[in-house]
Amino acid sequence: MLSDDFLSQEELDSLLNGLNEESENKDNLDLEKIIDMMSEVGNIAMGSGATTLSTLLRKKVKIESPQASIVKFKDIRTNFEGQQLVITIDYKKGLKGINSFVLPGNMANIISNLMMGGEGKVEENSELDEISKSAVGEAMNQMMGSASTAMSDFLRTSVDISPPNIHVLDFSDESTSFPPMETSEDEDIISIKFNMEINGLAKTIFWQFIPLSFAKTVEELMKKAMSEGDNRTNKNQQQVQNQSPQPQQSQQRQTQQQPQQIADDYSQNSNIINQGSEVNVNPVNFGEISDSSQPQQNTQNIDMNKLQLLLDVPLEIKVELGRVQMSLKEVLDLHNGSMLQLDKLAGEPLDIYANGKLVARGEVVVIEESFGVRITEIVSLKERLRSLK
Repeated sequence: MLSDDFLSQEELDSLLNGLNEESENKDNLDLEKIIDMMSEVGNIAMGSGATTLSTLLRKKVKIESPQASIVKFKDIRTNFEGQQLVITIDYKKGLKGINSFVLPGNMANIISNLMMGGEGKVEENSELDEISKSAVGEAMNQMMGSASTAMSDFLRTSVDISPPNIHVLDFSDESTSFPPMETSEDEDIISIKFNMEINGLAKTIFWQFIPLSFAKTVEELMKKAMSEGDNRTNKNQQQVQNQSPQPQQSQQRQTQQQPQQIADDYSQNSNIINQGSEVNVNPVNFGEISDSSQPQQNTQNIDMNKLQLLLDVPLEIKVELGRVQMSLKEVLDLHNGSMLQLDKLAGEPLDIYANGKLVARGEVVVIEESFGVRITEIVSLKERLRSLK
Protein backbone atom coordinates (compact mmCIF):
# COMPACT_ATOMS: atom_id res chain seq x y z
CA MET A 1 0.00 0.00 0.00
CA LEU A 2 2.72 2.40 1.04
CA SER A 3 4.83 1.45 -1.94
CA ASP A 4 1.95 2.48 -4.19
CA ASP A 5 1.48 5.91 -2.57
CA PHE A 6 5.06 6.97 -1.76
CA LEU A 7 8.33 7.03 -3.67
CA SER A 8 11.06 4.73 -2.50
CA GLN A 9 14.42 6.10 -1.33
CA GLU A 10 16.04 4.97 -4.57
CA GLU A 11 13.36 6.76 -6.59
CA LEU A 12 13.83 9.94 -4.51
CA ASP A 13 17.62 9.82 -4.98
CA SER A 14 17.19 9.31 -8.71
CA LEU A 15 14.77 12.23 -8.95
CA LEU A 16 17.04 14.57 -6.96
CA ASN A 17 20.06 13.58 -9.04
CA GLY A 18 18.08 14.32 -12.19
CA LEU A 19 17.11 17.78 -10.88
CA ASN A 20 20.72 18.52 -9.94
CA GLU A 21 21.95 17.45 -13.37
CA GLU A 22 19.30 19.62 -15.04
CA SER A 23 20.34 22.60 -12.91
CA GLU A 24 24.02 22.04 -13.67
CA ASN A 25 23.31 21.75 -17.39
CA LYS A 26 21.36 25.02 -17.28
CA ASP A 27 24.19 26.77 -15.41
CA ASN A 28 26.74 25.44 -17.92
CA LEU A 29 24.58 26.62 -20.81
CA ASP A 30 24.22 30.09 -19.29
CA LEU A 31 27.98 30.23 -18.67
CA GLU A 32 28.70 29.28 -22.27
CA LYS A 33 26.43 32.08 -23.47
CA ILE A 34 28.25 34.59 -21.26
CA ILE A 35 31.64 33.37 -22.52
CA ASP A 36 30.55 33.70 -26.16
CA MET A 37 29.07 37.14 -25.45
CA MET A 38 32.27 38.46 -23.81
CA SER A 39 34.33 37.04 -26.65
CA GLU A 40 32.26 39.09 -29.12
CA VAL A 41 32.35 42.22 -26.93
CA GLY A 42 36.11 41.85 -26.59
CA ASN A 43 36.45 41.46 -30.35
CA ILE A 44 34.57 44.73 -30.94
CA ALA A 45 36.45 46.65 -28.25
CA MET A 46 39.90 45.40 -29.22
CA GLY A 47 39.17 46.01 -32.90
CA SER A 48 38.61 49.69 -32.10
CA GLY A 49 41.65 49.71 -29.83
CA ALA A 50 43.83 48.23 -32.58
CA THR A 51 42.80 51.05 -34.93
CA THR A 52 43.88 53.64 -32.36
CA LEU A 53 47.14 51.82 -31.68
CA SER A 54 47.85 51.68 -35.43
CA THR A 55 47.57 55.47 -35.59
CA LEU A 56 49.84 55.99 -32.59
CA LEU A 57 52.55 53.58 -33.76
CA ARG A 58 52.30 54.44 -37.47
CA LYS A 59 52.19 50.69 -38.06
CA LYS A 60 49.20 48.50 -38.83
CA VAL A 61 48.17 46.59 -35.70
CA LYS A 62 45.83 43.60 -35.71
CA ILE A 63 44.13 42.23 -32.59
CA GLU A 64 41.70 39.49 -33.56
CA SER A 65 40.52 35.87 -33.28
CA PRO A 66 39.47 35.93 -29.59
CA GLN A 67 39.24 32.60 -27.77
CA ALA A 68 37.44 32.67 -24.41
CA SER A 69 37.55 30.14 -21.59
CA ILE A 70 37.12 29.88 -17.80
CA VAL A 71 40.06 29.76 -15.37
CA LYS A 72 40.43 30.10 -11.62
CA PHE A 73 41.90 33.39 -10.48
CA LYS A 74 44.64 31.59 -8.58
CA ASP A 75 45.68 29.76 -11.76
CA ILE A 76 46.13 32.84 -13.97
CA ARG A 77 49.83 33.28 -13.23
CA THR A 78 50.56 29.69 -14.28
CA ASN A 79 49.87 30.70 -17.90
CA PHE A 80 52.85 33.06 -17.99
CA GLU A 81 56.57 33.06 -17.56
CA GLY A 82 59.24 35.69 -17.88
CA GLN A 83 58.65 39.43 -18.03
CA GLN A 84 55.07 40.47 -18.78
CA LEU A 85 53.31 43.83 -18.88
CA VAL A 86 50.09 43.73 -16.82
CA ILE A 87 47.58 46.51 -17.46
CA THR A 88 44.76 46.96 -14.94
CA ILE A 89 41.67 48.91 -16.03
CA ASP A 90 39.17 50.20 -13.47
CA TYR A 91 35.74 50.87 -14.98
CA LYS A 92 34.17 53.72 -13.03
CA LYS A 93 31.10 54.70 -15.05
CA GLY A 94 28.52 52.59 -16.88
CA LEU A 95 30.35 49.44 -15.86
CA LYS A 96 31.85 48.73 -12.45
CA GLY A 97 34.80 46.48 -11.88
CA ILE A 98 38.36 45.68 -12.92
CA ASN A 99 39.71 44.05 -16.06
CA SER A 100 43.32 42.99 -16.48
CA PHE A 101 45.33 42.66 -19.68
CA VAL A 102 48.65 40.88 -20.13
CA LEU A 103 51.13 41.78 -22.87
CA PRO A 104 54.51 40.00 -23.32
CA GLY A 105 57.49 42.13 -22.34
CA ASN A 106 59.10 42.01 -25.79
CA MET A 107 55.94 43.35 -27.48
CA ALA A 108 55.75 46.09 -24.84
CA ASN A 109 59.34 47.08 -25.70
CA ILE A 110 58.46 47.28 -29.41
CA ILE A 111 55.44 49.49 -28.66
CA SER A 112 57.45 51.82 -26.44
CA ASN A 113 60.20 52.10 -29.08
CA LEU A 114 57.66 53.01 -31.78
CA MET A 115 55.95 55.49 -29.45
CA MET A 116 59.28 57.29 -28.98
CA GLY A 117 59.93 57.53 -32.72
CA GLY A 118 62.00 54.38 -33.19
CA GLU A 119 61.65 51.67 -35.81
CA GLY A 120 60.48 49.00 -33.37
CA LYS A 121 63.74 47.04 -33.45
CA VAL A 122 64.62 46.05 -29.89
CA GLU A 123 66.80 43.43 -28.28
CA GLU A 124 65.10 40.25 -27.11
CA ASN A 125 64.24 40.22 -23.39
CA SER A 126 65.43 43.82 -22.87
CA GLU A 127 64.00 45.42 -19.75
CA LEU A 128 61.56 48.32 -19.74
CA ASP A 129 62.93 51.48 -18.11
CA GLU A 130 60.67 54.16 -16.60
CA ILE A 131 60.55 56.23 -19.80
CA SER A 132 59.63 53.19 -21.89
CA LYS A 133 57.07 52.17 -19.31
CA SER A 134 55.46 55.63 -19.50
CA ALA A 135 55.37 55.44 -23.30
CA VAL A 136 53.63 52.06 -23.20
CA GLY A 137 51.26 53.38 -20.54
CA GLU A 138 50.20 56.26 -22.79
CA ALA A 139 49.68 53.88 -25.72
CA MET A 140 47.54 51.59 -23.56
CA ASN A 141 45.61 54.57 -22.19
CA GLN A 142 44.68 55.73 -25.69
CA MET A 143 43.94 52.20 -26.85
CA MET A 144 41.70 51.33 -23.88
CA GLY A 145 39.95 54.69 -24.12
CA SER A 146 39.01 53.87 -27.69
CA ALA A 147 37.93 50.38 -26.66
CA SER A 148 35.67 51.77 -23.91
CA THR A 149 34.11 54.17 -26.44
CA ALA A 150 33.33 51.20 -28.69
CA MET A 151 31.72 49.44 -25.72
CA SER A 152 29.66 52.57 -25.02
CA ASP A 153 28.23 52.42 -28.55
CA PHE A 154 27.66 48.68 -28.34
CA LEU A 155 25.95 48.74 -24.93
CA ARG A 156 24.15 52.08 -25.51
CA THR A 157 25.46 53.50 -22.25
CA SER A 158 28.29 55.79 -21.26
CA VAL A 159 31.39 53.79 -20.27
CA ASP A 160 34.33 55.53 -18.63
CA ILE A 161 37.60 54.20 -17.26
CA SER A 162 40.35 55.43 -14.97
CA PRO A 163 43.88 55.76 -16.37
CA PRO A 164 45.34 52.24 -16.56
CA ASN A 165 47.76 50.96 -13.95
CA ILE A 166 50.88 49.45 -15.53
CA HIS A 167 52.87 46.69 -13.83
CA VAL A 168 55.98 45.00 -15.21
CA LEU A 169 56.02 41.57 -13.56
CA ASP A 170 58.49 38.72 -13.81
CA PHE A 171 56.45 35.52 -13.61
CA SER A 172 59.63 33.43 -13.47
CA ASP A 173 59.81 34.54 -9.84
CA GLU A 174 57.54 32.27 -7.78
CA SER A 175 56.82 35.08 -5.34
CA THR A 176 55.20 37.16 -8.10
CA SER A 177 51.43 37.38 -7.70
CA PHE A 178 48.84 38.54 -10.17
CA PRO A 179 47.33 41.98 -9.38
CA PRO A 180 44.06 41.73 -7.42
CA MET A 181 40.75 41.94 -9.30
CA GLU A 182 38.27 42.25 -6.40
CA THR A 183 37.67 38.51 -6.38
CA SER A 184 38.68 35.47 -4.34
CA GLU A 185 41.42 33.02 -5.25
CA ASP A 186 38.93 30.29 -6.14
CA GLU A 187 36.67 32.58 -8.19
CA ASP A 188 36.05 31.78 -11.86
CA ILE A 189 37.52 34.32 -14.28
CA ILE A 190 36.81 34.67 -18.01
CA SER A 191 40.07 34.47 -19.94
CA ILE A 192 40.12 35.84 -23.51
CA LYS A 193 43.14 35.21 -25.72
CA PHE A 194 43.75 37.48 -28.74
CA ASN A 195 46.20 37.12 -31.58
CA MET A 196 48.14 40.38 -31.84
CA GLU A 197 50.40 41.48 -34.70
CA ILE A 198 52.36 44.64 -35.48
CA ASN A 199 52.83 44.54 -39.23
CA GLY A 200 56.39 43.60 -40.20
CA LEU A 201 57.69 43.47 -36.63
CA ALA A 202 56.18 40.88 -34.29
CA LYS A 203 53.30 38.55 -33.46
CA THR A 204 52.21 37.55 -29.98
CA ILE A 205 49.31 36.63 -27.70
CA PHE A 206 47.42 39.39 -25.86
CA TRP A 207 45.31 38.31 -22.86
CA GLN A 208 42.26 39.81 -21.15
CA PHE A 209 40.84 38.62 -17.80
CA ILE A 210 37.28 39.49 -16.76
CA PRO A 211 35.46 38.64 -13.49
CA LEU A 212 32.14 36.83 -13.93
CA SER A 213 30.29 39.56 -12.03
CA PHE A 214 31.53 42.11 -14.57
CA ALA A 215 30.47 39.87 -17.47
CA LYS A 216 26.97 39.47 -16.02
CA THR A 217 26.63 43.27 -15.80
CA VAL A 218 27.59 43.49 -19.48
CA GLU A 219 24.97 40.84 -20.26
CA GLU A 220 22.27 42.85 -18.46
CA LEU A 221 23.21 46.03 -20.35
CA MET A 222 23.12 44.14 -23.65
CA LYS A 223 19.64 42.81 -22.91
CA LYS A 224 18.50 46.33 -21.96
CA ALA A 225 19.99 47.79 -25.15
CA MET A 226 18.29 45.11 -27.26
CA SER A 227 14.97 45.72 -25.49
CA GLU A 228 15.20 49.48 -26.07
CA GLY A 229 16.06 48.82 -29.71
CA ASP A 230 12.96 46.63 -30.09
CA ASN A 231 10.81 49.31 -28.43
CA ARG A 232 12.13 51.97 -30.80
CA THR A 233 11.42 49.72 -33.76
CA ASN A 234 7.84 49.13 -32.59
CA LYS A 235 7.37 52.85 -31.96
CA ASN A 236 8.64 53.73 -35.44
CA GLN A 237 6.33 51.15 -36.99
CA GLN A 238 3.40 52.63 -35.04
CA GLN A 239 4.31 56.13 -36.27
CA VAL A 240 4.39 54.87 -39.85
CA GLN A 241 0.94 53.33 -39.41
CA ASN A 242 -0.39 56.56 -37.92
CA GLN A 243 1.01 58.52 -40.86
CA SER A 244 -0.51 56.19 -43.48
CA PRO A 245 -3.08 57.69 -45.92
CA GLN A 246 -6.43 58.40 -44.31
CA PRO A 247 -9.61 56.63 -45.44
CA GLN A 248 -11.48 58.10 -48.39
CA GLN A 249 -14.29 59.35 -46.16
CA SER A 250 -11.84 61.35 -44.06
CA GLN A 251 -10.26 62.84 -47.19
CA GLN A 252 -13.67 63.90 -48.44
CA ARG A 253 -14.33 65.75 -45.19
CA GLN A 254 -11.05 67.59 -45.58
CA THR A 255 -11.88 68.75 -49.12
CA GLN A 256 -15.17 70.23 -47.87
CA GLN A 257 -13.42 73.05 -45.94
CA GLN A 258 -14.93 76.51 -46.10
CA PRO A 259 -13.43 78.72 -48.87
CA GLN A 260 -12.38 81.36 -46.34
CA GLN A 261 -10.46 78.77 -44.28
CA ILE A 262 -8.64 77.57 -47.40
CA ALA A 263 -7.77 81.19 -48.24
CA ASP A 264 -6.45 81.75 -44.72
CA ASP A 265 -4.33 78.61 -44.91
CA TYR A 266 -2.96 79.70 -48.26
CA SER A 267 -2.06 83.15 -46.94
CA GLN A 268 -0.07 81.55 -44.11
CA ASN A 269 1.99 79.41 -46.48
CA SER A 270 1.95 80.31 -50.13
CA ASN A 271 3.88 77.11 -50.99
CA ILE A 272 0.86 74.90 -50.17
CA ILE A 273 -0.98 73.39 -53.16
CA ASN A 274 -4.68 73.04 -52.44
CA GLN A 275 -6.15 69.57 -52.48
CA GLY A 276 -7.92 68.74 -55.70
CA SER A 277 -5.69 71.01 -57.81
CA GLU A 278 -4.47 69.45 -61.01
CA VAL A 279 -0.71 69.86 -61.21
CA ASN A 280 1.45 68.50 -63.99
CA VAL A 281 4.74 67.22 -62.59
CA ASN A 282 7.60 66.48 -64.98
CA PRO A 283 11.12 65.27 -64.15
CA VAL A 284 13.92 67.80 -64.41
CA ASN A 285 16.66 66.93 -66.88
CA PHE A 286 20.03 68.46 -66.12
CA GLY A 287 22.73 68.67 -68.73
CA GLU A 288 25.93 66.71 -68.23
CA ILE A 289 28.73 68.70 -66.64
CA SER A 290 31.93 68.71 -68.62
CA ASP A 291 34.70 66.59 -67.10
CA SER A 292 37.53 68.60 -68.56
CA SER A 293 40.37 69.04 -66.10
CA GLN A 294 41.11 72.49 -67.57
CA PRO A 295 38.59 75.27 -66.87
CA GLN A 296 36.76 76.27 -70.00
CA GLN A 297 37.29 79.97 -70.47
CA ASN A 298 36.42 82.34 -73.24
CA THR A 299 39.35 84.72 -73.02
CA GLN A 300 37.83 87.05 -75.60
CA ASN A 301 35.02 87.96 -73.15
CA ILE A 302 37.29 88.58 -70.14
CA ASP A 303 38.25 92.15 -69.30
CA MET A 304 41.65 91.67 -67.68
CA ASN A 305 41.59 95.16 -66.20
CA LYS A 306 38.40 94.32 -64.31
CA LEU A 307 39.76 90.93 -63.32
CA GLN A 308 42.81 92.57 -61.71
CA LEU A 309 40.47 94.41 -59.37
CA LEU A 310 39.63 91.05 -57.77
CA LEU A 311 43.18 89.81 -57.25
CA ASP A 312 43.48 91.48 -53.84
CA VAL A 313 40.27 89.91 -52.50
CA PRO A 314 41.29 87.83 -49.44
CA LEU A 315 40.32 84.15 -49.36
CA GLU A 316 40.30 81.97 -46.26
CA ILE A 317 42.16 78.74 -46.93
CA LYS A 318 41.37 75.77 -44.69
CA VAL A 319 42.87 72.28 -44.67
CA GLU A 320 40.58 69.53 -43.41
CA LEU A 321 41.95 66.28 -41.99
CA GLY A 322 38.53 64.62 -41.77
CA ARG A 323 35.10 64.78 -40.23
CA VAL A 324 32.92 62.82 -37.83
CA GLN A 325 29.22 63.09 -36.99
CA MET A 326 28.33 62.73 -33.32
CA SER A 327 25.20 63.01 -31.24
CA LEU A 328 24.89 65.66 -28.54
CA LYS A 329 25.20 62.95 -25.89
CA GLU A 330 28.47 61.72 -27.40
CA VAL A 331 29.88 65.26 -27.43
CA LEU A 332 28.94 65.77 -23.78
CA ASP A 333 30.66 62.50 -22.89
CA LEU A 334 34.03 63.67 -24.30
CA HIS A 335 36.91 63.89 -21.83
CA ASN A 336 40.68 64.21 -21.81
CA GLY A 337 42.05 61.25 -23.72
CA SER A 338 38.91 60.64 -25.80
CA MET A 339 39.61 59.47 -29.35
CA LEU A 340 37.57 60.55 -32.38
CA GLN A 341 37.66 58.33 -35.46
CA LEU A 342 37.38 60.48 -38.59
CA ASP A 343 35.97 59.51 -41.98
CA LYS A 344 39.44 59.61 -43.55
CA LEU A 345 41.67 56.58 -43.85
CA ALA A 346 45.35 56.79 -42.95
CA GLY A 347 47.30 57.98 -46.00
CA GLU A 348 44.37 59.64 -47.75
CA PRO A 349 44.99 63.19 -49.01
CA LEU A 350 43.74 66.20 -47.06
CA ASP A 351 40.96 68.42 -48.44
CA ILE A 352 41.82 72.08 -49.13
CA TYR A 353 39.01 74.64 -49.08
CA ALA A 354 38.96 78.24 -50.30
CA ASN A 355 36.15 80.18 -48.59
CA GLY A 356 34.44 76.90 -47.83
CA LYS A 357 34.67 75.48 -51.38
CA LEU A 358 36.77 72.39 -52.13
CA VAL A 359 39.53 73.40 -54.55
CA ALA A 360 42.41 70.96 -54.07
CA ARG A 361 43.87 68.05 -52.12
CA GLY A 362 47.31 67.60 -50.65
CA GLU A 363 49.58 65.97 -48.12
CA VAL A 364 51.15 67.22 -44.90
CA VAL A 365 54.81 68.28 -44.98
CA VAL A 366 57.10 69.92 -42.44
CA ILE A 367 58.64 73.25 -43.44
CA GLU A 368 61.38 74.08 -40.93
CA GLU A 369 59.38 74.09 -37.66
CA SER A 370 55.91 74.50 -39.15
CA PHE A 371 53.41 72.23 -40.85
CA GLY A 372 52.62 72.79 -44.50
CA VAL A 373 50.60 71.19 -47.27
CA ARG A 374 51.93 70.07 -50.62
CA ILE A 375 49.27 70.22 -53.37
CA THR A 376 48.85 66.83 -55.01
CA GLU A 377 45.58 67.35 -56.89
CA ILE A 378 43.52 70.25 -58.20
CA VAL A 379 39.83 69.42 -57.94
CA SER A 380 38.13 69.24 -61.34
CA LEU A 381 35.48 71.76 -62.39
CA LYS A 382 32.85 69.01 -62.35
CA GLU A 383 33.61 68.07 -58.75
CA ARG A 384 33.73 71.72 -57.61
CA LEU A 385 30.30 72.35 -59.13
CA ARG A 386 28.87 69.29 -57.43
CA SER A 387 30.20 70.51 -54.05
CA LEU A 388 28.24 73.76 -54.31
CA LYS A 389 25.33 74.03 -51.90
